[in-house]
Amino acid sequence: MEIEADLALKTEEVEHPILSPATPSDSSSTVLALIERVALDPRADVEKLQHIMTMYEQLKGKEAELAFNAAKGRILKKLAGIKIIKNKSALYDVENGKPQRGTHEAFKYAPLEEIDKHLRPLLAEEHMDLSFSDEPREGGEILIRGRLKHLPGGHYEDSFMPAPPDTTGGKSNVQAVGSTNSFLRRYIVCNIFNIVVVGDDDDGTGGAIDEAQTKTILQLIKKLKSGRSF
Repeated sequence: MEIEADLALKTEEVEHPILSPATPSDSSSTVLALIERVALDPRADVEKLQHIMTMYEQLKGKEAELAFNAAKGRILKKLAGIKIIKNKSALYDVENGKPQRGTHEAFKYAPLEEIDKHLRPLLAEEHMDLSFSDEPREGGEILIRGRLKHLPGGHYEDSFMPAPPDTTGGKSNVQAVGSTNSFLRRYIVCNIFNIVVVGDDDDGTGGAIDEAQTKTILQLIKKLKSGRSF
């Protein structure tokens, strides 16, 4: 009787296995296997096959998005423990427009290479890529797009920021475009990864003016000198 009971118990276990919840990868694999079976069936309904393929693409897209968010989350967690310092000075001469005699230090900032030094290893570790592209806009403005992409799944997110060419300090047209390009890339990186460099957040105490404010002030001074209206 004990042997019969034991056999009955084992049979029941086989007939009613305990199933673990399916992961997104399991789900997409199941749909892919179904697509293969339907595609090989000469009686297959083309409309149903297309519906299943759409379902598969949606599942793969969701998997890629989840993997992207997880990878970015790990990078954010590691960045929280890294101190990025404003270690470069921007010099301006308000009177002459050129950094020479009478130049004063307007502000300090963290250059792109300082941010990149900390960020690049984390991106490589998570198989992520951060790329930039630019395009001119009406009125001479420059638009920079930053694209953060998770290479394994292909999911990406874009961040945009526009600004006029930085003509302060007696820059040539090419230098003005290059300065704005670098400025926008730094701000986009900080926006994507919520980076606050040392000195950015003064806890509401009204600290020194930042780079963007300085550029605005200098542009207003130039307009006043030229007699142009606002």
